[in-house]
Amino acid sequence: MVYWRSMALRDQLPIAAAAVGDAPASEVAGDGRRDAAAAAFGSFTPSFVELYREAFAPMVRLAVLLTGSDTLAEDLVHDAFVRVHARWSRVESPTSYLRAAVVNACRSARRRARLERSAAAAGPLPMANLDADEMFDALEALPYRQRAALVLKYYEGLPLAEIAELLGCREGTAASLVHRGLEQLRRMIER
Repeated sequence: MVYWRSMALRDQLPIAAAAVGDAPASEVAGDGRRDAAAAAFGSFTPSFVELYREAFAPMVRLAVLLTGSDTLAEDLVHDAFVRVHARWSRVESPTSYLRAAVVNACRSARRRARLERSAAAAGPLPMANLDADEMFDALEALPYRQRAALVLKYYEGLPLAEIAELLGCREGTAASLVHRGLEQLRRMIER
């Protein structure tokens, strides 16, 4: 493995990486042998199918090492490829973008698993017996976006991605709105 001063340079010049044995030959050569100068100047961009063929196995190995689960790793890598495909025309370095998407997905899966374990260890929370009017009053006291996020998640049963789209924000913001809304409701109910 060659030490690169800039990972961006490595990903922008796949021909240089292949010259020292750091990139797959198909990333440089493609369907037929391409001119080294053409590859270095970016006129050759691998298709999404080529990226999938070349990067799927290495990305699954990376995800297995990060998560410890073969099936979860494959799911996360497939999700990462979906994200790359959705942004294919705007991504300058698909391999780097894919790697970052896999690492971020693994980090999110790890965080989610940790939260699920801690929630399971805490046991079920006691349910407060609120009349419909009391719950409506508690919801009404929340800021609009938090109230909308809670209603869309728990009443409509929508996933965070759709909630984010409906509220015109990112998925992480929608998750934060749900979390903060639940915390405020919990404080109001406990009073």
